[in-house]
Amino acid sequence: MITKKLTKDGRVALGFYTEAMPDAESVHIAGSFDDWETYPMRRLKDGRFMIMRYLPAGERYEYRYLVNREDWINDAEAESYTPNPYGSDNCVVSTIVDESS
Repeated sequence: MITKKLTKDGRVALGFYTEAMPDAESVHIAGSFDDWETYPMRRLKDGRFMIMRYLPAGERYEYRYLVNREDWINDAEAESYTPNPYGSDNCVVSTIVDESS
């Protein structure tokens, strides 16, 4: 799940939330927004992991989750998917926010 909120400085606060993963020791996010550098996500009490990213509005980014530093997985609730050069798909998120909502 992804939450989006336009910030006062014109960026978009994206909250990335995984599904519950009680057996995962760690989850990292990597994406085109940071040249695919991995960043640790915080474990929530309900077993999900989350991270906030603040990105420029009006852009499109690809991302994936890395579980236990071994397994790349996709967000089941991504806005869309696009093929990557490794024979799988990347998740896609845009930072277009409807300011009226």
